[in-house]
Parts: sequence; C-alpha cells; structure tokens
Amino acid sequence: MMWERNGLNIRQQNIAEWLQEIQSASIQDLSDHFQVSDETIRRDLRQLSENGLVDKFHGGVRFNVARSEAPFQSRMRVMSQAKLQIGISAAKLIDKGATIFLDNSSTACFLARQLKTRTDLTIITLSLEVANILSTGTKGNRVILSGGELRPEDQTLTGAEAIRFISQFTPDMCFISVAAISPKHGCMDYDIFESDFKRVIMPLADQVVLLSDNSKFNKSGLIKVCDLSAFNILVTDRPLPKSVTDQMKHGEIIIGE
Repeated sequence: MMWERNGLNIRQQNIAEWLQEIQSASIQDLSDHFQVSDETIRRDLRQLSENGLVDKFHGGVRFNVARSEAPFQSRMRVMSQAKLQIGISAAKLIDKGATIFLDNSSTACFLARQLKTRTDLTIITLSLEVANILSTGTKGNRVILSGGELRPEDQTLTGAEAIRFISQFTPDMCFISVAAISPKHGCMDYDIFESDFKRVIMPLADQVVLLSDNSKFNKSGLIKVCDLSAFNILVTDRPLPKSVTDQMKHGEIIIGE
C-alpha cells in the first residue's frame, strides 16, 4: 500500500485506505468495521494522526485530503471488483436512446466505462472524471456537463450554479451512490453539496437507481440524503442485510455477477 513507508502496520494502512474512501467515520464505525476494540482504534488513529494522514475530532476522525496522493484515483481502487460488477449490471438497465444522470462517485466512473462504447445516450453529469471516461469512447453519446466551481480533489463541479443547471433536466434514469446506508437513517453522505444535489435531481428522474457496494451497508454517515424507499432499483455486489431488503420492499434489487 501507499503508506508502508510511514511505518504503519497492516491494519493502520487498511484504516487509512478505508478513510480515504469514505472521508470520515466515528470510532464506533471503525471498531465495528475492523473488529477491534475502541482503544485499539484510538491507538491506530494516534499513529495515523502523527503521520498527518487523519484529523481527529470528538468521537471520530476525518481523512486529511491535503496529505493524500491522488485521492479520487485511490477511491477507484477501493472495492474495485465490486464496483466493476455493479457497473456492468447497471449498464444493462439503460435503454437505447435514454437520457441519464451520473453522479460524481467512483462507482459512476465504473458505469461510465461500460457506457463509453454506446452511441445512443445523453449523459448529464457534474463529474469531469465521468466526462473524461466517456470522451475516450465512441463519439455517438452526448455528454452534458454542469457549470459551477471545480473541486480539484475529485474533479467535481460544485456550488449553487451546478445545482441550478442540474435542476433543468428530467432524465429517464438517475444513478446515485451514497457514503453509507444506515438501517435507522437510510442513505447518508458526508458532504453538504453532494447531499443537496442528489435531493434535487432524484425527484426529476423517471427511475432512480442506487449503486452501492457491500461496504456501505449498516454504516452511519453525517447527513441524511433520503430513505431507501426513494429508489426504484438498488444495484449491489452481494446479498443484502435484512435491514436493507425490508426497506426496499417496493423496489427492485439487482446483485451483480
């Protein structure tokens, strides 16, 4: 891993990689995910903090993006096989000639890779990463980018202008990822802007599809985006916990192969 030179043990490297993916987590989230005690997690976080990789706050920790190496590309490597499965399965849902929205998630990039050989789609996005992937494929797809201020760390166009622009469209399908899926609070994120734009675009689409690998289930986040019932389809890579399937009774669940 990229942090071996910092003198971190394997678990600490895994914690750093996981935090780079989700950006922020509570002590309890980390303890549950890595199946060690709270005190062990606190010791690990002290080591990560001394290396400048995380910033601690009361009850939790956030990844220090300023010290990361190509953070979005690192996110692309986390759960990459699961995201590939999800991308392949999600691509099969898209009818010929459809207008779709792709968010700025790493999973959306895996879906974009499946779509770049299509020639019949209109794809709306606020992600330069997604747009760049699509631009390397065949030239038949129409790609529409929002305006806004560029966020360099993940090549996302942000701000009120991006939300205003997105709100003009009524796509056939909207593909969304979230940071966490909590049995109690539903779909959650850590970023206020991303939560806001998802709430704007989702009601405008004929069908809303949640793309989520198994690492997102039974976790908590900072900001509630919506309930699971807001999605028509959930595409994932493994069988789901009962707490999730119970909330998707009126939607379709697709497990990628």
